[in-house]
Amino acid sequence: MKHPILATLAVLGAVTAAQAADITPTRVGPVSQYGQLMAGKNSQNKGQIYGSCEGIKDGAEVQVRGMSLYWSLMDEALEFWSEEGVTSMVNDMKIQIVRAAMATGKEDWTKGKYIGYEVQPEVQTNFMKAVVEAAIKQDIYVIIDWHSHEANTQTQNAVKFFGEMAQEYGKYDNVIFEVFNEPKKVEWNVIKTYADAVVAEIRKYSDNLILVGTPEWDQFPNRAIGSEVSDPQNNTAYTFHYYAGTHCITGMHPGNQFWACEGDHAIEAMNAGLSVFVSEWGVTTSDGKGSVAGDNDGWQSWMNENKLSWANWSGSKIPEGSAAFSEAATKTSLQYSASGTLVKSYLASNADSYTRCPTNVPESSSSQTPTSQANLSSQADVVKSSSSAQAITAGTVREAFRATFINGTLALESTASGLTQVSVFDLLGNLHVQKEIHLSEGSHSIHLNTLPAGSYLVRIRQGQNTLQKRIQVR
Repeated sequence: MKHPILATLAVLGAVTAAQAADITPTRVGPVSQYGQLMAGKNSQNKGQIYGSCEGIKDGAEVQVRGMSLYWSLMDEALEFWSEEGVTSMVNDMKIQIVRAAMATGKEDWTKGKYIGYEVQPEVQTNFMKAVVEAAIKQDIYVIIDWHSHEANTQTQNAVKFFGEMAQEYGKYDNVIFEVFNEPKKVEWNVIKTYADAVVAEIRKYSDNLILVGTPEWDQFPNRAIGSEVSDPQNNTAYTFHYYAGTHCITGMHPGNQFWACEGDHAIEAMNAGLSVFVSEWGVTTSDGKGSVAGDNDGWQSWMNENKLSWANWSGSKIPEGSAAFSEAATKTSLQYSASGTLVKSYLASNADSYTRCPTNVPESSSSQTPTSQANLSSQADVVKSSSSAQAITAGTVREAFRATFINGTLALESTASGLTQVSVFDLLGNLHVQKEIHLSEGSHSIHLNTLPAGSYLVRIRQGQNTLQKRIQVR
């Protein structure tokens, strides 16, 4: 399979003082259970989303469900752009993912109090950081959303912003990058040119899942078929948005038999091997106004059947029908609108608790003699083959390890000391590399560029701490 998933960093070695201190989750949530989200295909070549814990295989598709915050421009929205707001949604709504829809241009809806990133980059970046760090603490996924309808005219700012976000937060499996919210009537080749530039910047620092908007307000992910975004990690999904009062699931539009239903565009993309992510949907019409409308239950069944992850618009108390919270809500006491009551009922089937990814990879019977730290960079006697396949599920304890891979070198950061086992498996479970190394706290490098080209799973184990990541050797 062609789905490499190990982070790429521009600079190997020690973490600089400019980077934020590691954020530790306060609970075991969906990120600990599923790991990094990955674009992949099932045995029928249908595009899906998977987790690094179980990998890409039939039956291991991952669907996460949660809320999208409203534009970062109004107090009625920004109250929930906070640790308290995110925590309340986790506890009361059981969200597994939160989307932070950051204003990117010169939007000014409050007479200068809050303006988009182009005018107030530091203010908007701080809003985003508050949500990202709250999500990491709650062990849920978070979408860093460049919430623009004209991102293709904002390439320079987007590259700068996503480069900074990827450097600071790209090592966390929680983080997903959404680089273009809803292109208006923009041709796919224009969107792709923009996305290629932003993806290239993100990939200097992170291999995490990237979401790319599609033409006409994310109605046409099928237009990317055969012209996918250039992603060296092949970990890109394409967004689909719908509003139940405006859009239809399958067949032809009621009242206009010349228009195919939007849901069929998403299925066409998936059947062509593209992973699709519903990063925004609403229970009302597409203007966000009015009351609950349309076939909301039908859309839910469709998303569940196709294992489509989603974020509902919107986690706010702005005065419109799609807002989930009523005027009386606060960030510590959620009160629900009709929209929020319905969405909360859908989220009720999310898990009540989660289990950390298991660490049941069997030990190899042919381990090498422990190697001193001074020999870590040696390429000699690193690669070997195994005649029998092994199970390759593994757990993740990010408090102890950070692993990245670039140009054949595995860079390992450890906050612990002790005997460490590094194993590399191909995707059939065959062991290719095994080293046992006494590591001290700090940064270390291991050369793996004598491996044949292909996709591999790297497992690093130190005591009770285990990290598994996917790499691509070219």
